[in-house]
Amino acid sequence: MIRKKNGFMTFICSLVPGAGEMYLGFMKEGLSIMCLTFGLMILITTLELQGMLPGLIILWFYSLFNTHNKASLPDEEFYALEDDYLFHLNQLLPEGRLNDNQTKVFGWILLLLGILLIWRPSIQNLTAVLRVYVSSDFASLVGNYLYRLPRFVMAVILMISGIRLIRRKKVELDLESILDQDENK
Repeated sequence: MIRKKNGFMTFICSLVPGAGEMYLGFMKEGLSIMCLTFGLMILITTLELQGMLPGLIILWFYSLFNTHNKASLPDEEFYALEDDYLFHLNQLLPEGRLNDNQTKVFGWILLLLGILLIWRPSIQNLTAVLRVYVSSDFASLVGNYLYRLPRFVMAVILMISGIRLIRRKKVELDLESILDQDENK
């Protein structure tokens, strides 16, 4: 059974994402948060994706405040809480496997991650070759543009995705207004 714990130790454990929840007895939730945090850390460091750091900070704050909110609950509410994982694979994968759209999205994600893994070393090799055959300034210029290319591509993908979502919502709203007009007649 989950029992309330010492306030000072709750504070100390809450500084590590997931550990505070685990200290309070919510092992599944704590493990979910801890795995997500360390998975993000590994992804950020190996792929050099510093743009994902805000997500890591948000996750850390979520865990910190979640722990303190749970610890401050009245006893009857605290003891009524159930321990559960943050993500349920049976909800993400209702059939037990990826459907066609999920497979395509997952495939694109893996492809992009693979490209990101080889991108920086490839640019370093290219600029080294350019320094030998062309001027060092030109090699630096090409290298700087190519280093920033993934960021530019991601920005374009995000903008196109945003535009598609806005258009889809507009179409849905237009359809609703047409249906409402038909019903009123």
